[in-house]
Amino acid sequence: MPHRFFITMTSQDRPGVLAAVTTAMAELGGDMKYATQTVVHGLFTMTVAAEFPPHRTWEVIRDHLLNVGRAYEMEVIIRRMPPEEAMQVQSGERYFLSITGKDGPGVVRAICALLAQELVDIQRMFAVPDSPESFSLVMQLNIPDQQHCDTLTKELETFGSLNGLHIVLQHEEDYNMSEFPREIATEYLPVKTD
Repeated sequence: MPHRFFITMTSQDRPGVLAAVTTAMAELGGDMKYATQTVVHGLFTMTVAAEFPPHRTWEVIRDHLLNVGRAYEMEVIIRRMPPEEAMQVQSGERYFLSITGKDGPGVVRAICALLAQELVDIQRMFAVPDSPESFSLVMQLNIPDQQHCDTLTKELETFGSLNGLHIVLQHEEDYNMSEFPREIATEYLPVKTD
């Protein structure tokens, strides 16, 4: 049975870093099942869920990735993934939360706390500054109980009006037909382009 690991790598962003990581994964016999990669303020970050041959220990995987990534000042964190049968399948519907407006300390924390209070799972998030005082953010959410969507929408709108934010909660189908804010979400979140 293959070993399953969740790996996060951070390094300096330089040409060749992604090629080095994917080559190292192949040399280890790793089969990437899920991967994300981005660059933030000159730092390369990649997260991978992968399966490895049973003889590959997490120490061997870590050491090989660190060795290959030495030229990029790479740091590696590895966590064992639970067996697939132990993973919980979430029920619910996919929604997208789009936010633009005034930036300030604690804004994202307050939104995350509000979503957690309603048992909403934040599956992905991407935020960028629009200016020194404003930002845009998109979250992909799993909302377990659609009955609470109206209440959640009102709470988000109230929070937005009190904090100078434009907040829109949309079901995946509606989001895919909208234009807001496509320019930041297209690259980082799954968007259909039928």
